[in-house]
Amino acid sequence: MMARRTIYMDVLSILSCMAVVYLHCSTVVFLNEGNLLWFLSVIVQSLFSFAVPVFFMMSGANLLSYREKYDTKTFLKKRLKRVVVPLVGFSLLYYVLSCCAPGAFGLSAREPSVSDFVSELLMNQICDIYWFIYSIIGLYLVTPLLSYAARDKQLLRYLLTLSFVSTAVIPLINRFAPTHTLLSLFAIPYLTGPIFFYLLGYYVQHHVEIDRRARGVSALVIVGSLAIMVGMTLKTNIGHTVASGEFADFDNFYLNIQHVFCACYSCAVFGLLKGAEPWFQKRGVFRSAGFRLLSSVTLYVYLIHMLVINMLDVYVPHSVIWDLGVRPPVVVLVSVMFGLLLVAVKSVANGLCARFERNG
Repeated sequence: MMARRTIYMDVLSILSCMAVVYLHCSTVVFLNEGNLLWFLSVIVQSLFSFAVPVFFMMSGANLLSYREKYDTKTFLKKRLKRVVVPLVGFSLLYYVLSCCAPGAFGLSAREPSVSDFVSELLMNQICDIYWFIYSIIGLYLVTPLLSYAARDKQLLRYLLTLSFVSTAVIPLINRFAPTHTLLSLFAIPYLTGPIFFYLLGYYVQHHVEIDRRARGVSALVIVGSLAIMVGMTLKTNIGHTVASGEFADFDNFYLNIQHVFCACYSCAVFGLLKGAEPWFQKRGVFRSAGFRLLSSVTLYVYLIHMLVINMLDVYVPHSVIWDLGVRPPVVVLVSVMFGLLLVAVKSVANGLCARFERNG
């Protein structure tokens, strides 16, 4: 009997993909100008800060039990092929466009060079938002080790505790300590950052029951964390914006994914959507082929959306309504259409290859 599809994962994938677009459409926040667009961008950055942590959580939830389906060789081959090929392909696209028509696409001009392409690809200097893909590749490579810990609930809790302290607690203590590196030596390097969310996603998926009370707690955590992130970010930066006359660089400490409130916020979003699974199962739209197809193109949306943003910035001036109201949906729509086109091309190509193999 075929296992029932977990719909909330598709919902999270789509929401997180849209959230990434909103994050990259509100990067004007880092100019720290202190105007209306800046204030609204702080709110947008806070509201959608769950995007990348939730992506990591979904990966961990789905992959740390891979041994139930594949051997390690098959797992690594399947997962690395899925991300490495698109990473190289889209990086090549960005690189070629930056060599041939940088002005038209809002890219930095480059001189074509195979060695430069390889070097920049290895150092993530072609499209810097692809850092997420590099992090995922690293997590895939250590998944065979982490999968053993995932089998032992107590060991998994121990790793999660160490990782949470290293990722979120120590930076917060250091922030307010007389010496800002007071506890840095106690942070465990290989358990810091994305790996925390990777482990957390598996734990929440397999060991946390989301009942009505848990949904209520998740909602309160979401509201509280958002209020703290917005409030503290404004408080931290309002005194040194361009408008204040005492400019300093934007301080994104409270919006960073390695901050305790962002971690709590992301976990609550994940838990709340998991708890809504029975509701999703009752709605036909979430079980439709179209919804599954939309979920299947999120990786391509992630890979192409920055090119769309850069291109639009060449032709459309910044404004509050455009930047935060019109541009994000336009970018999502164009990126989804590109993703659907790519899926269609791949389907046709696979069909032709299969036909040639049968006739060969």
